[in-house]
Amino acid sequence: MYGCETWTLTLKEENKLLVAERRILGKILGPVKREDGSFRLRKNVEIEDLVAAPNIIGETKAHRLRWFGHVLRMEEDRGVKRAYLGRQVGRRPVGRPRYRWGDAVGVDLSALHADNWREMAQDRDDWRILVSEAKTHFGSLRH
Repeated sequence: MYGCETWTLTLKEENKLLVAERRILGKILGPVKREDGSFRLRKNVEIEDLVAAPNIIGETKAHRLRWFGHVLRMEEDRGVKRAYLGRQVGRRPVGRPRYRWGDAVGVDLSALHADNWREMAQDRDDWRILVSEAKTHFGSLRH
């Protein structure tokens, strides 16, 4: 998950990460033994209930929001803040615009119904609560 704060995952990439995570957890937890002595693989819901922790998508989105709060609290002359606030100059290429990091953060914040996120980011305790809510909101199969 190194550098996951900067990822902009598409739905296809999210599904690939979830499949890989479930495959690894399934191997770690092992199969379920039936009453007749045979074995079966665990279902995704069973794996989620046994692990009882946010999945990789919840962790990734929480890391991204934590970094976003840090960027918002930065001084205006910092390079990261200038890159976030900067606008592209020149002509835009033909076609659909690329999915940007700021767009991904905006989608995450709207899914959490965080309307006053600019004020929340200035208060570290409030922002920490929002990040933990993101971990649980995005970190389950049933959201």
